[in-house]
Amino acid sequence: MPIGRSDNSSMAATHSPSPSHPGQPPSPPLPVAEVDSILINTPISSPLHAQLNLPLLQGALTTAGFNCRIVDDNIDFFHDFLSPLPPPPSQTEFRQNPLSILSYYNDLEARLWERSKGWPKLHVGMRSLAMAHDRLQFDSVLAATRDRESNPFIAYYEKRVRADFIPLKPKIIGIAITFQDQLIPAHTLARVIRREMPTCRIVFGGQMITRCQESMLNHPGIRGLADYLILWDGEIPLVNLHRQLIRGEEVEMTNLIPCHTPNHAPDQAPDASPSPTPPLIQRTGAALSGEAIPEVDFSGFDFERYLLPEYLIPVQTTRGCYGECAFCAIPFGSNKYRLREAPRVVAELQRIQGEIQEKHGRQAVYFKLMEDTSSPSLLLEIADEIAEKNLHVRWETFARLEKSFTREGVLKRLYAGGCRKIHWGLETNDPGILKEMNKKTRPSHTDDVLRLSGEAGIMNFCFVLIGFPGETAAQRKALTDYIIQNRHIHTLTLATFDLTRGSPMERDFDEENALGLSRMPAEEFQVRLPYLVDGQNWKREVVSAGHTMMADIVKARPDIGLVTLFPDQVRGMLCDWFGNDWGSTFVQRYGTENVQEMFQNTERYAKAYREGQEIDPAALPEPLRREHFRTREDLELLTRAVLQRKKYERVRLEQV
Repeated sequence: MPIGRSDNSSMAATHSPSPSHPGQPPSPPLPVAEVDSILINTPISSPLHAQLNLPLLQGALTTAGFNCRIVDDNIDFFHDFLSPLPPPPSQTEFRQNPLSILSYYNDLEARLWERSKGWPKLHVGMRSLAMAHDRLQFDSVLAATRDRESNPFIAYYEKRVRADFIPLKPKIIGIAITFQDQLIPAHTLARVIRREMPTCRIVFGGQMITRCQESMLNHPGIRGLADYLILWDGEIPLVNLHRQLIRGEEVEMTNLIPCHTPNHAPDQAPDASPSPTPPLIQRTGAALSGEAIPEVDFSGFDFERYLLPEYLIPVQTTRGCYGECAFCAIPFGSNKYRLREAPRVVAELQRIQGEIQEKHGRQAVYFKLMEDTSSPSLLLEIADEIAEKNLHVRWETFARLEKSFTREGVLKRLYAGGCRKIHWGLETNDPGILKEMNKKTRPSHTDDVLRLSGEAGIMNFCFVLIGFPGETAAQRKALTDYIIQNRHIHTLTLATFDLTRGSPMERDFDEENALGLSRMPAEEFQVRLPYLVDGQNWKREVVSAGHTMMADIVKARPDIGLVTLFPDQVRGMLCDWFGNDWGSTFVQRYGTENVQEMFQNTERYAKAYREGQEIDPAALPEPLRREHFRTREDLELLTRAVLQRKKYERVRLEQV
């Protein structure tokens, strides 16, 4: 669902574990009234702003005449886990001293680390979750849902369900699983609902469900915790399910998969026999047109609960991605590429501003276009209309480095219409690798787009990908030099190659490929598949190269290093206040102490990783800590896969 799209919402109306600000009482609960459904985002994802998925679904259900309640259990869990949760710096304090936000988030990470010590092998981070149980293996996830000693979400959801969900008497509960970190919390919630609300139908949707549905349906235990799975975009299937279960209508079941027959006893897995008439699974089916994509409905939200001094409001102008990059699974997460109409988008921004002003007495200025890939022409239409109406709107988005951005005045008009940051899919500057990736971008266009964007005043965030099979050390060195020398690259995220479930490389995998790539097929909740290149552990090599590369960049460009310390959610705001080269400004104003510490931590981590030393996650800054847990999981998975492969080959040899 967009229960499938990424990117959480808050329902302070029925649950306020702690005040939003010291001295304020919790928000009073709304009068309890029965609802048709509750839609829930579970922990863990960023607590800095709301996600877009549930407001879109609520918009679709409300338009269809259903009464639903949306719950951002992600932000509510943070308030409960760290109760009382201190508020972020005020708007004034943040503008006057931007480093105050770093101090605030560092303190939060330290508190989360200490609080996590109450459960074995638990670490709750602001954007990561590590637990005693393996989130990728079905049996381990099921074991976690019963393990009170190591799983804090059991007690949390028992309290939550009894206090806030049961009184609403919903007939349907939809649980969004967009990220891997949500897997154990979401299934824990499902088990509690099974026991406490046995007649309620449970629906799973989200990126993880779309990618892993085939594996899930083959496992009785996992299948038994849901009544339905929704694939790809969720509006049409979810509305159809409401029509069927609540109004008794006959509906189309495209991309709406029943998991079992409805008869089940409390606290037991339902009868998990497959449906006798399989529904139609069709990626392009049950898809809204661009014009029919609903406007977001933030009813029930309390934006004050998010841990950001300024509100950052998610909206959507497109859905899907028109690219087919070989390594990328993002396009697979949506039915197809669609565009909304610019006047409708701008009218929605104005409506949201009015609603937030009326409810919170604050002006909503900053918007995040939560989409996979923006349309250059649509962005220009939106920007021109914002400028023409003289709206106080600032926005950021995601885009491909297309030649159309180099047309005379385009990026200046985007800036004049509120654009302050663009996330660009750079990946590499090597033409040969770009061709293998099927990026369909050219370095010459890339240089021009970044230059014109930077000159216009827009902050350039570049996604960089190293380790594509066949990449050489010389090509990585050339990419490092390019980033260091290009002053129009203001910040970046450096990722290493993954063979990702749902990507063209995975869906169309050929054992006889020219890249020397071998892999184990996707199983259970695996999203990043274990793979080898020419029989070697390529992942370990490129992760080490990535550490060295990032250290070299930070050493030569302390401005990039400083910017990466700030959460991405505030970078566009800082661009608006201090200019797109605020990283350099801050280095001159505040010095390089923070950057030097980051550089030293990176070097120590890289050395420990290369030498196979034990790494203490508590000593790592948040970005490195998150990467450490992910890398450890990937390499453990790879080790198991290699052992499985060797066992298989040994058995086959014995058979021969």
